[in-house]
Amino acid sequence: MPVHFYKTAGIVLALLAMSLFNLAPVLQKSALDRLPKLTFCLSLRSLPRRKRDGASLAPPGSNVWKSVLSLLKDRRWMLGFFIGCLGLLPYAAALRLVGVAVVQPLYGFGFIILATGSRIMLHEKLHPMARLALVLLILMPVLIAFGDVSGVQYDITQHSTQISVGIFVLTVLISGAVLIFFSKKHPLCWAMVSGVLFGAGAVFAQIAISYLTLNELRNTQSLHALFRNEDLLFSLGAVLIAIPLNVSADYCMQVGLQQKTASRFMPIAQTINNAVAVAGGIVIFGQRAAHLSLYSAGIAMGLTGLFLLARFKHRSEGSLKSGK
Repeated sequence: MPVHFYKTAGIVLALLAMSLFNLAPVLQKSALDRLPKLTFCLSLRSLPRRKRDGASLAPPGSNVWKSVLSLLKDRRWMLGFFIGCLGLLPYAAALRLVGVAVVQPLYGFGFIILATGSRIMLHEKLHPMARLALVLLILMPVLIAFGDVSGVQYDITQHSTQISVGIFVLTVLISGAVLIFFSKKHPLCWAMVSGVLFGAGAVFAQIAISYLTLNELRNTQSLHALFRNEDLLFSLGAVLIAIPLNVSADYCMQVGLQQKTASRFMPIAQTINNAVAVAGGIVIFGQRAAHLSLYSAGIAMGLTGLFLLARFKHRSEGSLKSGK
């Protein structure tokens, strides 16, 4: 079939995935508003204290597990989680067809679902400049699509590519740690933390999707054959890294989403997600835009939208701070 058919199919599947991914946090946000405050990491205050009889109170991390359990027990939150997981199917197919540098920026299309759902279900009202930001984020994927980005060019089995992956991971971990440090005073940093982790997860998902094929799985008859198949081994390793990255990103998203409006938090998280994933696609996989001016204009629109969303508060956030 023609190349443009695969690109069109990949973009359509990506748009479907992004719509599901943006509907999920709206449902989860409606559940988070009635749940106890979520915790993320331990502090000295959360360490167990000794009773007079020598028995200890709740073990370290119990507050984190209580937060996780409160999410898992809520039906509406689980519905949102299921819808998000459902989006993984078209997402994986889109990664295979057009690559991460095309798929991730298309998240902007899903903001239509996000803005509509937030207004109807959560009664969130946008600042006029925030509405302009959403328009820019919606136009962004159109320009990126016309940028005609190439598929994956570099092989993960190459030594130079592995070095690029190592540097990329180190940068992600350091950036995430710094952002978590500032998240207590600036809750919007949780959007950036989750975006960084989701972007890194997307890069490793790209590694897994690119080299993990059904034919290779069928031809692997034994564990010995698995370790001899370098592509398959790298793919499975990428899956084992992508899963904890995405789980951590999702929990960070829940912590921040509970404190901020969905229609402001999610665009920021996903713009960071896009930037990290696109950087990975270009630096690690060698993806290139045939029409660089259009692609660059799309990225610029995304960054401008991010600035406007971070700069102008939503009218609904006053009620969140006052506890109403």
